[in-house]
Parts: sequence; structure tokens; C-alpha cells
Amino acid sequence: MGFSIMREENNSTTQTIKIELPADKSAARQGDALEYDVRKRYAALVFHNQEYRYAHNSYEAEQQEMRCIENGDLSGLEHCWSEMARQLNRGDSFFGTLASDPKRNIKDLCIAVITLASRAAIRGGLRPEESFCLCDCYVQKLEECGDSALFGQLALRAERHFTELVHEQKTASDPRSEGPVSRYANRCMDYIFAHLHEKLTVQQIADALHLHPNYLSALFKRQTGQTILQYILQEKIKLAQNMLIYSDYSYSEIATYLGFSSQSQMGVHFKKYTALSPHAYRRRYRVAGMGFSGLSDPNSP
Repeated sequence: MGFSIMREENNSTTQTIKIELPADKSAARQGDALEYDVRKRYAALVFHNQEYRYAHNSYEAEQQEMRCIENGDLSGLEHCWSEMARQLNRGDSFFGTLASDPKRNIKDLCIAVITLASRAAIRGGLRPEESFCLCDCYVQKLEECGDSALFGQLALRAERHFTELVHEQKTASDPRSEGPVSRYANRCMDYIFAHLHEKLTVQQIADALHLHPNYLSALFKRQTGQTILQYILQEKIKLAQNMLIYSDYSYSEIATYLGFSSQSQMGVHFKKYTALSPHAYRRRYRVAGMGFSGLSDPNSP
């Protein structure tokens, strides 16, 4: 018994992936043959590694590295890197083989590292969609990179980036919050993240979560130390900061995209949070030539 994954593409920017059981016995037999080959390889590889005393990189070391990301611990992460380098140099462990081509193998290993780091960041409190997007971007850049000497550096930078985001998330936590954030507060944050380009209201969010707005507001304030509207504004300003640094959008365009009634309204709130006007912020932090004017259609060739 097996399944196949089919990708459907159309003129929209959305891709639908359907998972279906094979329509005939022939496809099922092919799946069985593939699984048999994997089991055969697995048995041979385990025997080979035991015979020659090969051992993959320590699982305990990997878990320690992921805990550092999960805790937003930058110094601990750097210590893990140093310890891993020592083990590899001593020949105590080695990385696995994911592809026969050496260059492709290194790239696949780095993709695995980035993926693991993104999940550790989620466990550390980073919004899942934010983590998934950052993971996608690092993997896409890795695929575009032609110099294998840079693959490892990009993976380490991804780990550092995720750790920094978790650290920022934890240090920004309001001391007035009470206990761990509930699933309703998390779902509220996820909804806000997905609809930041809109003019959000508490009623709209409560309707989406099937909760009474007063109950949701009280729960969110108790568990985060912020009102929902304060959190929405905070997240809009954070997104505006990124757009000012990394995009070519004008101030009025950014204000419109983020649902502000005017450029001046965005400017007032932005200065309150950053102590800088949008113009001054872009002038101080913008890297020349690094902006983008928009995102391309993922379905376009």
C-alpha cells in the first residue's frame, strides 16, 4: 500500500498538493519495490558502519544544538559549532550520505540543518508561518548558490538567524504576562500574522476563532501582557521595518499595504515604536542595492 503526491498548477499563485492512493496495483507494486530497495540499503549500511566503526554525528550533539536555537542561546550555539568541528577533526563522527554527487550531498545536508533549525525555532516561540517562510528563503538561496564552499556557511547563518529571532521573541515578552500562551492566543497571533495587510479588528479575529471578542481580548491580555490591538500595531511596525530595509516600496505604498489610513498615520506609530521616522529608519539601515520591488509569481518559469 502506498500513495502518490500530485502537484496541480494553475494561473493563480496557489499550488495544491493532493495525496492519493495509487489507482492500480501496478503503482502499488512499484512502491513496494522502492521500499524493498530502501530496506536492503538500510541493512547494508548498518552492517557497513558497524563493521568499520563509522558513526554519524552525535544525536545528543544535534539535540543540544537544537535546544540552543529553541532557547535563543547564541553563545551556546557557537559552542556547539566548535564542539562539532573538534569531533569531525578527530574523526569521532561523520555526516551522512544523502546523495551520490558530493556537491548535491553537501547541499542536502545543509537543507536538513536549516529545516531542523526552523522547527526548533517554532518550539522556541517563533510563529510557525514566519519560520516556514524563512526556511523556504534559505533553502531557495542554497539551491541558487553555485559555490559549494558557501553551503555550510549559509546553513550556519540560517541557524544563527533563527536563534536571533527566538532570542528577540523571548526578550520582548511582556513581564506582565501570565504563564504559557494558550492555543487560542497562539491561533490569534497566527491569524494576525496571516492578515497583517488588512485593517484588523478584534471582532473579525474573534469570529474567525469562534470566540466572544471580550473573552478573547481578556485571554490575550492576560497571557501576553498586551491588548490585541497593541500586538497588531507592533507586528505591523516590525513588518514595516523589514520593508523599509529590504524593499523598494515607497512610504505611502507600505502604509497602504499594512492597512494604515495614511502615510502620516503610519509615521506617527512608527516613530513611537522606533524613535525614528520611516525616512530616517530607511536611510540609517537600508543596504544599497539590496531592495526588491515585489515578489515574483512562484508558478512562473
